[in-house]
Amino acid sequence: MSGTAPLRQLAVIDIGSNSVRLVIYDVFGSHFTPVYNEKILAGLGRDLRRTGRLSETGKAQCRDALARFSHIISARGLVKPLVGATAALRVAEDAPDFVASIREETGLDITPISGAEEARLSALGLLSNNDRRVGIGADLGGASLELMRVGPELKADGANVKGVSLPLGPFDAIGGNLAVLTSKDYAARIEDLDAALSKVPHYLDGEDTLYLIGGAWRNLGSIHQQRTDYPMRTLQGYRLTPEAATDLAHWAWTDGLNEVLNWPGMRKARAETLPYAGLMLERLLARFSPKSIVISMAGLREGLVWDTLPETLKSRDALIDGCRDFARGSVQAEHFGPPLYRFLSPLLPTLPRGFDERNDARLVHAACHLAGLGKNLHPDYRAELVFEDVLYAPVAGLTHAERAFLSLSLFRTYTAKRKPPVTGLIKSLLTDEQRRTASCIGEAIRLGIVATGRTPSLLIDFELDVRGDELHLLCQPNRSRMVTDQVFYRLAKLAKKLNLTPMTGEV
Repeated sequence: MSGTAPLRQLAVIDIGSNSVRLVIYDVFGSHFTPVYNEKILAGLGRDLRRTGRLSETGKAQCRDALARFSHIISARGLVKPLVGATAALRVAEDAPDFVASIREETGLDITPISGAEEARLSALGLLSNNDRRVGIGADLGGASLELMRVGPELKADGANVKGVSLPLGPFDAIGGNLAVLTSKDYAARIEDLDAALSKVPHYLDGEDTLYLIGGAWRNLGSIHQQRTDYPMRTLQGYRLTPEAATDLAHWAWTDGLNEVLNWPGMRKARAETLPYAGLMLERLLARFSPKSIVISMAGLREGLVWDTLPETLKSRDALIDGCRDFARGSVQAEHFGPPLYRFLSPLLPTLPRGFDERNDARLVHAACHLAGLGKNLHPDYRAELVFEDVLYAPVAGLTHAERAFLSLSLFRTYTAKRKPPVTGLIKSLLTDEQRRTASCIGEAIRLGIVATGRTPSLLIDFELDVRGDELHLLCQPNRSRMVTDQVFYRLAKLAKKLNLTPMTGEV
């Protein structure tokens, strides 16, 4: 994953049936991170079912938001924003006049994309930061529900996404003031929702994983984390069992309806959509019977950005680019990651299995790019601070268990004895074998650091080699005096963890 990846910024305006949002992304190689995110819950599509027109209040709020967004984009010197205008602007009878007026007032073209295009972009967004995803993507907006098949093959051919757009968002399926609806009102919708989902194309059947996209489902996921005291409060990649998802979904529109509508810190304009989101999730679970349900923070907006990337960048690993981006300016040695990964690679077949062979290699690769973190951190607290930084780093392509694994690996480069700071996290997410693997990786990174003083040009003169039951640290003849007692001590610590005998020698 060599080569430069210059940093640039892109702005995306997402005009949904409930929210209007501006997101500005830092784009570094194949990885992109939101650095500014502003939204208003305008409810453009709130009156669609009743009037067939956009909400007047929503239009006024949308006008103000888009005027503000255009000023921000212009002042920052950004190129023309990418715009994703969705269901409300597709179907409302007064949408063409509204689109024309916005173009005249701000210069922004908010012509809506088609339902098929929305499904395509949402699928690409799902895959943009994790090309291992395989299953069904479900993107719930205010006026529509997009369902699409996702799999790694789509990254090579994003034009062939198979998906559908259905008028099953809360504003289109129910409409009006959602906050006054009762559990009986929602129960009365089940037959119609099931009938609509029964007509979904069969190419969506048989997938094991259901990926949930959209603010309503993200908020339900957050509520579930709080109710279960889940130890890591990040929603990207949050995974639920079918049983847990079914319980959450049913609770949200029945016994928990009033609690959800009044959830602390939740804006009412968002909270009122959550019971319906629970009902829709329940019906999707009944229709598709997935074995795993995963919350995704990536969707349409990320698909818009991904679609603009050159093909040369799309082939890169977003996790590695993300780690390089995250470490920029805060590492203790520039350019140390690539030679460190070369140095550690001979250990990969010997390490206890963490996840699977390919994934273990990419996690070691990621850890190497983060191994210099902590330049500005107090040495007495560096291990704990680096652990939490990595745990919540805005990098892509990680499950929650992989995040914990990567954090623990970096933590163990600083300390072999202290306990990680987030109580219960490691025990909850990692097996004993995965913890042991992370400890081995941390010890191996520490050996590379101690042997070379974090110096990339020295590291290329050292090698690790496993020969039978021996672990050899080899160096060029002119570096032999660098193998001090302290270096051998570190080699011996690593060898012990791998049940090997430490040996030194020359290349």
